Parts: sequence; C-alpha cells; structure tokens
Amino acid sequence: MRTWPSWPAQPPRSGQEMKTLEERLGQRIAIQRKAVGLTQAQLAEKVDVQPETINRLEKGNRTASLALIAQLADALELELHEMFLLPEDKTPKDKASERLMWFTARLTAEEIELVLDLAAVVLGRSRQGRPR
Repeated sequence: MRTWPSWPAQPPRSGQEMKTLEERLGQRIAIQRKAVGLTQAQLAEKVDVQPETINRLEKGNRTASLALIAQLADALELELHEMFLLPEDKTPKDKASERLMWFTARLTAEEIELVLDLAAVVLGRSRQGRPR
C-alpha cells in the first residue's frame, strides 16, 4: 500500500514539529470559527454534529469527511477551496493580505471600489490614472 507524504512535503524548521494535515485543517477551522464569532457548540449545531466533534476536529484528533468539510465551509462563510488554505509560516503582510482578500471576496465591485477610494484617502495616495 502506497503512503503519501503529509502536506507540505518539506522538513520542519528547526525546533518545530511538522503538523499533520488534520492538525492544520483543525487550526484553520478554529481560526475561522473565532473570526465569524461562533463557539464550538454553535458551529456544531450549524453542521448537525456534537460539540465534541468540533473540538476533536480543531485539535486534529479526527478526520472530517469531504461532506462535513463542505458543511463547515458554508457555516464558516468560506468557499470550499478556502478551507484548504491551511495555516503556514506566513509574514504579517501575508496574513493581512489574506484577511483583505477574504473581506473583499464578499463585496460587490462597487463596494470594493469604495474601499479602495477610502484606503487611498486614509493612506494619502492617489488612485488617479489607475484602471477601474
């Protein structure tokens, strides 16, 4: 039976253990659950599982089916593929960019333009001459 390496297939950095896929997915679930303001019990109710199941998933002690991952994505206000954008060693700029992308993905084009205009004013930069 062939086994596949854990993702990512790169060695851990010194002094750091490599997390399993389940642990990384669990961390993703926990971070997003907190970001949308849900408790483990509230998330469990939304996806029709026991709170202990959410706890085990977040700790990486349980593997979720694809169907459950899809339900979790919906409950956590994510697209299914976003569930697999797993936490890594990211710079603060990377993390801020991801938060900005998550936020703007839920806006209309007009709302995004408003955000860009406001950001330009706040940061003292001109958007003149840039494509809209």
